[in-house]
Amino acid sequence: MQSTATPGAAAALIDSRPLSAYQRLILVLCGSVIFLDGLDTQSISVATKAMAHALDVPLASFGVVFSVLQLGGLIGTFVFGYLADRVGRRPLVIAAALLIGALTLGTASVQNYTQLLIVRFLGGIGLGGIFPCVLALGAEYVHSRSRGLAVAVLFANYSLGAAVGAVVNGYVLANFGWRAVYVVGGALSIAAALAIVAWLPESPHFLISRGKTHKLRAVFARLFPNETIDVEQLRLNAAEGATQAARKGVPVREIFSEGRAGITLLLLGILMLSYATIKVMTVWLTPLLQTAGISVLHTSYVLASLDIGSMLGLGFAGYLVSRFGPTRSLLPALLVLAVTTVVVAFEVTRFAALLPSGFVIGFTGGIGQSAPLALFALIFPTRVRSTALGLGGAAGQIGKIGSPMLVGAVLANGWKPDTILFAVALLPAIGVLLMLLVRLSRRYAVASVSQSA
Repeated sequence: MQSTATPGAAAALIDSRPLSAYQRLILVLCGSVIFLDGLDTQSISVATKAMAHALDVPLASFGVVFSVLQLGGLIGTFVFGYLADRVGRRPLVIAAALLIGALTLGTASVQNYTQLLIVRFLGGIGLGGIFPCVLALGAEYVHSRSRGLAVAVLFANYSLGAAVGAVVNGYVLANFGWRAVYVVGGALSIAAALAIVAWLPESPHFLISRGKTHKLRAVFARLFPNETIDVEQLRLNAAEGATQAARKGVPVREIFSEGRAGITLLLLGILMLSYATIKVMTVWLTPLLQTAGISVLHTSYVLASLDIGSMLGLGFAGYLVSRFGPTRSLLPALLVLAVTTVVVAFEVTRFAALLPSGFVIGFTGGIGQSAPLALFALIFPTRVRSTALGLGGAAGQIGKIGSPMLVGAVLANGWKPDTILFAVALLPAIGVLLMLLVRLSRRYAVASVSQSA
């Protein structure tokens, strides 16, 4: 049987058929890569205090280590995303996985602080770069109606990997030392790269657009074994679509026009504060608790609880936004996040209180990261929506880069763990105030959009 291609036929072929075993394998591979990304990112938090002692550097100096990791991630996101559209997503996923594995193994052998900064920065490029490639690749192999859900589930693997990593890395650290933590993480990333080489195919869209008909036929043969696909027609349709897309442009300045400047800046501020809060709690909570006297294993459990809460919060945010709206979901979440952070500051030496508090911080922080983006999607018209969401993501990255360094600076000045946590609670508290301003200005902004959409 031969399929005749029509416009959008590549997506239509997948939309018209049930999920095959090969597609499930692709999703499992993509999810596994993101899972290992989360596991590796968490390793530095669990091992921070032991590394500081072994390398004979102040604990506060790790604020720069956390930030250069995020800076590398920001660079990797842009560079790998750009290159993926030109050389293919599969080779970039492989390159990122190998880079993560090599630099994670390299972390196990560092002898001083400068070497640590270099390997974590370079490793951050791989950690950040793998996300856009894997998410885009996985999304192409599912039904269009399930694409959003598939991306959300794939992304949730990061928090799941971080949660598992908190426990596993804590066990490895307690029994084998901090260098073993990076040996295990690096070996798993290398194994993932080899699995990708063996089983993960290239994006159908890329193969079509580049005229790689031989490889495209091989992919379709595994997806649709009982059909012969007209790959040449698919290529022509893709070329026509690319030409039409190239005629369109979206000026960034439109995001701040038509009465939207105020609400845009407020939402960018909320995203920056939300991401900054969760980043601080993810990378600094463990060493701060250990400094306050909590054991390595107990701090790893608290961190795992936070990561599980974050995973559920990111997923549950979609339901809350659809049920109650972005503002009614986000305002209480930020308030609870601030209050719970204060509770952790008061109970910094009580494991029984820290465990549930970590979950609540992760859950509300997940909502704090997701709901503002949903509000962006509601406020901005289609012609500028993607640009607005991209700007929101960049604001979050800036918060993740700056906040660890700030905590490191105040720790170097003698601040105690409870004092630092009280200060961190101010971030979502300020977010609550900004959210109240958003509610006041949102009606005007939505009215402006409805007139211009």
